[in-house]
Amino acid sequence: MAEDYYSLLGVARSATEAEIKTAYRKLAMKYHPDRNPGDKKAEEQFRRINSAYEVLSDPKKRQIYDHYGEAGVSGAGAGGPNPFGGAGGFGGGAGVDVNDVFGDLFESFFGGAAAGAGGRAGATQRRGADLKVEVEVSLEDAYAGTQLPLHFDRTTACKTCKGSGAKPGASPKRCARCRGSGRVQFSQGFFSMSQACPECGGEGQTIDQPCKDCRGAGRIRESAKLTVKVPPGIYDGATLRISGEGEAGLRGSPAGDLYVHIRVKPDPRFERHEDDLIAERQIDIAEAALGTTLEVQTLSGDKPHIKLPAGVQHGAQFRVREKGMPKLHGRGHGDLIVKVKVAVPRELTARQRELLEELHRSFQEHPHGESGLFGKIFGKE
Repeated sequence: MAEDYYSLLGVARSATEAEIKTAYRKLAMKYHPDRNPGDKKAEEQFRRINSAYEVLSDPKKRQIYDHYGEAGVSGAGAGGPNPFGGAGGFGGGAGVDVNDVFGDLFESFFGGAAAGAGGRAGATQRRGADLKVEVEVSLEDAYAGTQLPLHFDRTTACKTCKGSGAKPGASPKRCARCRGSGRVQFSQGFFSMSQACPECGGEGQTIDQPCKDCRGAGRIRESAKLTVKVPPGIYDGATLRISGEGEAGLRGSPAGDLYVHIRVKPDPRFERHEDDLIAERQIDIAEAALGTTLEVQTLSGDKPHIKLPAGVQHGAQFRVREKGMPKLHGRGHGDLIVKVKVAVPRELTARQRELLEELHRSFQEHPHGESGLFGKIFGKE
């Protein structure tokens, strides 16, 4: 007794068209001969599920099958006569449409796009390759923005043949093998598939009289000059994309893109943290104890002043608003953060030591704070 088509596909008799198609796709990929080379059982199962799907995917055939069983659709999907018109068998006439069932799965599974009869896929467009160059900018240039001249090698459309690949006066001809479609059909097990034409490489054209300068490629290698605009606030590691400035495409195909990788050189005056700049300023112990006013440097050129209070501690931070880097993807600037470092002298003159010892005794007589700083100076901690 013939196996029930619904059972073969593992679906209920009430299954929708979409459910039947999904079940078939899974089974077809599982039992396909290319995935099971030499396995006769898998090949037979593959043939049976093809027959089942060809009937159940057609509403008219499915209706007859539901009423009369396999006898009502005898020959359909088994390679025999088809009572509903057209040749039987998978992929022919009223058979299964490979493109409809699998779509883009075949491109990854078989290494080429599935095309219907007559080469509907068309000739291959060969976009040019992308290029990458790396440039260095100073922190000042990253702050203000700049324009950088670039010099690099790339392929460009041949001026002699204007990218056609044929010598002047001649022109490419339609490929005789694929008739200009760029694809040829071949059989893969039960499937009728297509692949890029080996005669023309998928271009749909051949060149009998190639250009002497580019030898039929339609492009030549030459030095290129370009100016790239670096926006204010650019950060280290950013990449700028310049559309169409990469390698030329083959015979009139679009060019690739140019990617400019930015490296921002370190600056000894500032450490960058996102849009903020951090600067360190040293003060002596007297300035720390008495307080002082500092003039700070910025990348904008102005020199704001910040007031340090008496008793400022080592490592204290003071923020100067809007004096950091421009915000690349927004308005305004980050901040400038000034980090205070209290410098402890390594050597003292006799007079300095005398004064500090007197100050130290005063602190012992009238303690009002930490003595760690002077303990370090006099070696008492």
